[in-house]
Amino acid sequence: MIIHNITFCVERSIAPEFIDWLRGIYVPAVSEAGLSFHTLARVMGSPDPSADSYALQFSADGLGAIKRWTDGPEAAFEAEIASIWGERVLCFTTNLQVL
Repeated sequence: MIIHNITFCVERSIAPEFIDWLRGIYVPAVSEAGLSFHTLARVMGSPDPSADSYALQFSADGLGAIKRWTDGPEAAFEAEIASIWGERVLCFTTNLQVL
């Protein structure tokens, strides 16, 4: 099993709005693309006093499903995040192999 982890660094003033968007728009879209929702968690101990980080995780049986997401719809969602929140939301992805 592979976990596709997306970590978002979010300015605190917009965090509730952004989390609502994740739950209402982003998670359903990723799930429809074939990945299984795993968890949404706040990363503890943010070094930035004005921001919090959140880890959003999806699982897949292999890299093929993740690649279909990252090579396709993911870029459009990254552009949407940038157009709505600009640099108040930054993100990066990591793929993890479950041992």
